[in-house]
Amino acid sequence: MSDEGSDKAVLEGAGAYFLSIVEASRDCIRVISPEGFVEYMNARGQALFEIEDFDSRNRSRYWPDLWPPESRTSVELALRTAMAGEAAAFRAPCPTAKGDPRWWDTTVSPILDEGRVIRVLATSRDVTGEVRAEAHRQLLVNELNHRVKNTLATIQSIASQSLRNAGVDVAVRGALEGRLMAIAATHNVLTDENWSAASLRQIIDGSVTPYRNNPGQLTITGDDLMISPKPAVVLALAFHELAINALKYGALSVASGQVDIGWSVSGGDQLNISWTEQGGPPVRPPERRGFGSRIVELALPNELGGEVDLDYRPEGLRCRIHASLAALNRVDAFMQLA
Repeated sequence: MSDEGSDKAVLEGAGAYFLSIVEASRDCIRVISPEGFVEYMNARGQALFEIEDFDSRNRSRYWPDLWPPESRTSVELALRTAMAGEAAAFRAPCPTAKGDPRWWDTTVSPILDEGRVIRVLATSRDVTGEVRAEAHRQLLVNELNHRVKNTLATIQSIASQSLRNAGVDVAVRGALEGRLMAIAATHNVLTDENWSAASLRQIIDGSVTPYRNNPGQLTITGDDLMISPKPAVVLALAFHELAINALKYGALSVASGQVDIGWSVSGGDQLNISWTEQGGPPVRPPERRGFGSRIVELALPNELGGEVDLDYRPEGLRCRIHASLAALNRVDAFMQLA
């Protein structure tokens, strides 16, 4: 039988209309036998894979054998899934017949006849440009993260030396360095998550844990949540200020003090965070509002679009934060552009 006759036999019953659609497609389309052998490939597919002799190089070949070893597992799994009657998809590399590297998004679908799988249709789209662009974007993000990390370290060093040489009070120097460290720690968490989101537990733990005297002084409870970068930085600063205040005047200033941090979600979209101190010196409201108070009472509710309540109870400070999950999961303009 001629090549043309073989193709027609494979597509018998599909009709000229279906064949015209297959041949007009900009993707590679293969028809695969129930045993997994390639029976047909449209002209566009042969061009994409730079195949000059389909009969000798592809026809009647076991389809997974046409992929490189690193892709074969994905191909065989998709093929088995289609043979079982369900569609499957995967992204994997496969060079052309001439050896040019390519990446493909492939969808594998069963062709049914009265409920029985008689063949499989595999459609592959060349996504090499997309994969390369993503790899380049990731390279730039990694370089940016590296430079920002170095910049923060440089700022910390400059600030420390400048304030020390200027004779600035040790407490002031420590406060500034602590704030820079809180930002740096949050940056590290965001970098680990590719700047898509940050773990609320990691943010709180990194901002507070360094200031405890012993592990039993601090408890953190609540199902972990992922929040977007900008609220993450403000939350890190706010919890750092709460921890510093507790270390100077509150529960963390004595070995017997206790800080309990917890959060829960109510109403499906309302996040409630509580900071509760006990066992420390008697608490009095501050006589003036410092940087830390402004971060907690003004910047935090403004960023979260929620409410913050500071209660200076004699037995220990209690801070309650209420915000919508939508505000915490907001995608910033920078992230949209990235």
